[in-house]
Amino acid sequence: MGILSRRRKEPQPAVRSVVAAAQPMAGPGVRRAQSARAPQTTEAWQKEAWYHFDAIGEVRGPLVWIANAVSQADVHATDIDPDTGKPTGPSDDARAQAIAAQVLGGPAKRASLLKVAALCWQVAGEVWIIVRPTPARAGVPQPDEWLVLASSRVKPKGSGADIRWTYRSPLTGADVELEPEARLFRVWSPHPEDPIKADSAMRPALPICREIEKSSQNIVARLDSRLAVAGILFLAEELEFPLGDHDTTTAAILDVLLEAAETGIRQPGTAAGVVPIGVTAPGDLIASDGMAKLVDFATEMNAQVLELRQDALRRLAATLDMPKDVAEGTQGESNHWSAWQVEESTYKIFIEPLLQAIGDGLTTEWYRPALIAAGVTDTAGAERKELGWDTTAIVARPDDRETLESAYDKVLISDDYWLAESGLPEDAKPDPEERTRRLLEKWVSGAPTLLADPAVAAALGIEVTVDPAAAGVAGAGAGEIEGSQAPDTVRSLPTRQAQEPEADAVPEGLVAAAEVLVRQALDRAGGRLLTNQNRGQFKGTPRHELYMHIRPTSLDGMVEVRFADGVAEAFGIRPARLHQTLTKYTEACLATGRPFSVADLHVALEGLR
Repeated sequence: MGILSRRRKEPQPAVRSVVAAAQPMAGPGVRRAQSARAPQTTEAWQKEAWYHFDAIGEVRGPLVWIANAVSQADVHATDIDPDTGKPTGPSDDARAQAIAAQVLGGPAKRASLLKVAALCWQVAGEVWIIVRPTPARAGVPQPDEWLVLASSRVKPKGSGADIRWTYRSPLTGADVELEPEARLFRVWSPHPEDPIKADSAMRPALPICREIEKSSQNIVARLDSRLAVAGILFLAEELEFPLGDHDTTTAAILDVLLEAAETGIRQPGTAAGVVPIGVTAPGDLIASDGMAKLVDFATEMNAQVLELRQDALRRLAATLDMPKDVAEGTQGESNHWSAWQVEESTYKIFIEPLLQAIGDGLTTEWYRPALIAAGVTDTAGAERKELGWDTTAIVARPDDRETLESAYDKVLISDDYWLAESGLPEDAKPDPEERTRRLLEKWVSGAPTLLADPAVAAALGIEVTVDPAAAGVAGAGAGEIEGSQAPDTVRSLPTRQAQEPEADAVPEGLVAAAEVLVRQALDRAGGRLLTNQNRGQFKGTPRHELYMHIRPTSLDGMVEVRFADGVAEAFGIRPARLHQTLTKYTEACLATGRPFSVADLHVALEGLR
């Protein structure tokens, strides 16, 4: 009694609401309860829904599209927070994950069975799942056999405690009686008025499907009538034509017409198809156009029928439980998602409830009992685990590359996160040597004067003989450079712009380093100028030039010059002065919108000497 009292005081785990109903129909411990259940059979509306699924392509296409998307989901074991009842993510229990991997026949069969389940759910509002134990082979346990069937393929025999179930084998088409140890359970979308019955969007769409079918039949009938009867040809009795083997002139003319038509079909391009047939008749009959008259039974295709069918298709798209563009078959025209990928909002509204319903049924009727039977956990522990879905292959997010690039440039995300979000493998990362070389190539392409540093040139594998003074490095004269044989072998890199001041005023090495720092600051400012309103409008513009197209409304927090202290110490300048000079020059560029100029930067740096 004390144990029960203590158990009553223990907090019970919160229960997550279930979006579908699941009911075991056969299996261990179920037979005794069958007397309280009324066996469910296929209703008339479900049979008609399957008929229209087979007969109308505009119904089948979008339903299969949704089912293909659902089939890409993968399954895993998930832990449930006992306080909130919400899943906390994939479980760390290896045995629980191994059992979850066997759901729906394992990875090899899961996609095809999920597709069938999604179609049954969308058309008839219910799906029947059978799990049959497989005998061990050579003492080695075998995985269970899984079957996913429509309600019309599962039938009860008998009633009450003596009820037996049969199903139509999808492989042989024969009726098979379900073994007592096999599990059969039904997962369905409850009807709001009668929850024991299934419901789906196809139910209210049936009248619309009938309209589509009848309008299509009307169009086909009109086409067939044109092929069956081509009209009546009236010929005057006064016509003179060789009778040949025929009794009347009319029969003789029609025979010649048919022969000419057959010749034209067999030998296209010959004169038989264009040479007219000669017939004689009284002149007054020819003059009055009374020689022959054709009465055509065909009438113009009734445009109203086409409009009615098109209107019915629009109503169908608004009725089906899916996005309108998917129901209309225009999803490929309206977005850039791949064959089965969908937007996150589409997944949340239309696909997640379906997966959650199937997952709830599988969790309750198979997964948790399997955990207990395998000794992984007890009943209380099993209630804290469920099946979850990995939808990485289904949900496609909008292209947020610019946001990732901005966060990466601001050192807000790591290299590993960048690779993961970009869908790139881990081994795509360059090794440290290659990374250094490529960074140098990037910097040198924007600031060629960096090659004045012999260390930079050597790291890039470029042989350039330079005067150390050109790089702002104290050293011997040009004739004393190691490896130089004569002064004419020594050359300095050309200046970037003809109007730049002479290099003796400010070391070119300092100018080159300052150029890199300013360009980086302008690049960061450009990233901050990108907003949701203008994002994507300047894809062809380098980020360090965006300030010339998107004018900042304020300079507060826009300019951030980094790594100026190390450059200042290398050239014997006070770090605060160099940082202030570069910040002011960058702010001036942003405020005026003028392009970056090495000459202007050179002038700004002269104040430091």
